[in-house]
Amino acid sequence: MNLDFTVRHFTLTPAIKKFAREQTKKIAKLLDDRDHIRLHLTMAIEKHRNLAELVLTMGEQVLTGKATTDDMYQSITQATEKLARQVGKLKEKVETKRKTRASVKTVTAAAEDARSAADDSAADPKKPRIIQTRRYAIKPMTPDDAVTSLSPKDQFVVFRNVETDRIGVLYRRPDGNFGLIEP
Repeated sequence: MNLDFTVRHFTLTPAIKKFAREQTKKIAKLLDDRDHIRLHLTMAIEKHRNLAELVLTMGEQVLTGKATTDDMYQSITQATEKLARQVGKLKEKVETKRKTRASVKTVTAAAEDARSAADDSAADPKKPRIIQTRRYAIKPMTPDDAVTSLSPKDQFVVFRNVETDRIGVLYRRPDGNFGLIEP
């Protein structure tokens, strides 16, 4: 892990540099000390405040920890702790994703099962099946009575025509009119 320093309004002492390297080792341990990770520490003194900003860049991820105190050592420590918390959350998120993903064996087994089911269905073409069965009480009425009994949510009504004594189906057409089916 590369650690770069930027200092504003004061000179960087070897003691602060050593302290910053020791503090950032905590983050390096969390990230397994990978080479493609860059860490940039910006330190500044503004009036009586000591500002420390730690920016971690790994690939497309950028995490930042900032702290402002009366002492530069405390600022570096607090910024490092904030960044370590963010790294911990990110690492936990990645681990959770990894655990919830289906394993390669599970995915390939499911694909093979789907293929074998498709092969079986090619040999036996699927027959149409009845999805839902509804029972209706067939009442004797005229087609005009059937229109009035058809509620707005119903698409059709089955009835016994009192004039012909046959079963009929009255349905709502897309154009707003009604259709009548009689055998």
